[in-house]
Amino acid sequence: MEVHKSKLNLEEFRVSEKTGFASGNTLDKLPEYFQRWNDLTSRLLGLMESKAVREHVDQLILLDHKKLSGHAELSLAHMQLSFFVAGYVWQNGPNDPAKKIPRCIAVPFYGVSESLSLPPVICYCDIILRNWRPIDPEAPLTFENLKTIYLFPGGHETDKFIRVSVGIELAFAPAIQRTLDAMYAAEASDTVSLTNSLEDVAAVLRKMTELLAGYHDCITTDTFFNVLAPYFKGYGPNTPLPQGLMFEGVRDEPVTAMSSSAAPTSTLPLVDAALGVEHAQGNRTMTQGFRKHMPLEHRQLIEAVEQRSQIRQYVISCKDDALTSAFESCLRGLTDFRSCHVKIVTKYVVIPGKGNIPGIEDLMAFLKGMRDESTGN
Repeated sequence: MEVHKSKLNLEEFRVSEKTGFASGNTLDKLPEYFQRWNDLTSRLLGLMESKAVREHVDQLILLDHKKLSGHAELSLAHMQLSFFVAGYVWQNGPNDPAKKIPRCIAVPFYGVSESLSLPPVICYCDIILRNWRPIDPEAPLTFENLKTIYLFPGGHETDKFIRVSVGIELAFAPAIQRTLDAMYAAEASDTVSLTNSLEDVAAVLRKMTELLAGYHDCITTDTFFNVLAPYFKGYGPNTPLPQGLMFEGVRDEPVTAMSSSAAPTSTLPLVDAALGVEHAQGNRTMTQGFRKHMPLEHRQLIEAVEQRSQIRQYVISCKDDALTSAFESCLRGLTDFRSCHVKIVTKYVVIPGKGNIPGIEDLMAFLKGMRDESTGN
């Protein structure tokens, strides 16, 4: 086995050993120049509930997004602007979307998105990864100690939905370093360390599956499907805006971007990459599309592990019973989590949609395929 001397530095990938991919929001607000955005953000939930987002956004002046400085400001700006756009487009629901967004948000949102290598649409990182902070920074990061920063309509149910999602990301945090430890152990032919690392990752996956089931208790099907999910829609094929969304002042043709979902989480893809889980060509194509919705550095970490990990080869060649058992436990953890996710999507999307959601068959085929391929066989 080839031994790599250098170890990956999680900080370089904007990943925290404590919070994992869920970076939280490091800034409370943007600089004074962008105070109009800060002010609108503070009132946005009420405007969404009263269906008055468009008239207030239309009153904004165009601000120069190039005055934003550094990753933290760009990330917060993307978050604020993505909420503005989602509120503006879907203010009246999926049956009456806005077909264009005004220059005052179109130009900066497109520019900020390009700077972060993210699509110009509300993303999982806006809704979940950056949309929280601890109530008490000194206390453990329990569900009760999480505060949602930007809320959607739906009251306490949507608040719980976001916090449960953040909790799943936080639960995965210890597995990131242990996944890398497993990769290093395979390179060093250290069977004991590799076994221990994989057992730890498997335990985390089991915990995540338990937390995922918590969705059933935090939000009703009606609230998710009819109140919350419409704000997550994209623009283009299989959306209520099949031709795309016009960004005034940016380009002459409509912009397309896929809808937001939990698929762009970096958690399971990192484990897939480390364990050498192979997915069918069609599913690999879809995962590449989802990766574009991940923060750039998280995407790069997955790619680095994908290129470097020799865990599967070492497990096969080693023929150690304890190691094989630990490896298979991780694969079962991936399968069980994805099975739970399929049930949740069926309950909250497929059944209430009554088969009238464009592209839902392809999505369900993808989710089930990813689950079935998690065994690695």
